[in-house]
Amino acid sequence: MDGGRFQVPFLDTRPLSTGLLVLGGDISPKRQRMTRVVNHQVDLPEVTATSRRRLLTSLLAGGAAVVAAPLLAGRASAEEIVNAPRDPKDFPTLNEALKRERQMAATYKAAAAKATGDEKFALTLLLDHHDAYVDSIKAYLGTNAVDTTEAPLASPSGSFASIAPQMAALENETLAAHTTRLGTLVGIDAAKLIASIITVEARHAAALSLLGGASPLAAAGA
Repeated sequence: MDGGRFQVPFLDTRPLSTGLLVLGGDISPKRQRMTRVVNHQVDLPEVTATSRRRLLTSLLAGGAAVVAAPLLAGRASAEEIVNAPRDPKDFPTLNEALKRERQMAATYKAAAAKATGDEKFALTLLLDHHDAYVDSIKAYLGTNAVDTTEAPLASPSGSFASIAPQMAALENETLAAHTTRLGTLVGIDAAKLIASIITVEARHAAALSLLGGASPLAAAGA
């Protein structure tokens, strides 16, 4: 505060592009607010294949842990998680979700088997996430989990740039199906589990779309 006037801090409204919009101005009891717009052009480095894989890793870091967190919150042991109250009416829906996650895991496993280097690492990271989702749903269902072996949903091949959009589409289909299932669940813990999977799979889809060449806004579903 200086003589009845204060400075509005500049706001960095940088979008995911080469433009930078800076807004700011003075506000005083005797003066109207002045807005200053400065357009800076920023040269962004070329995104290499390796840096794209690193981007995927950073975007998806902790994806498996996010799924476990809702069930671990407020519980002292794995035994308490297994013995948490469960509504039998949820079992068919959860087994449907389990089947889909097994199919997704099988698809990533098939794609990773054909890949090498950074591409193999990226696909294996996503495979690990879906394997974790399978394990989480099985742990919740316990002896009520249906034990099946599922085939891949697709046979993605070619460059990572061609595989990524295919896998992004499957991720979007999966999270849409899980969202429908979420609306039918009765148990709170079951709903938390599926909701946490939906959250991470939305990140999967966005990251894969971005790496497949989509614009940041398109990758975010805008």
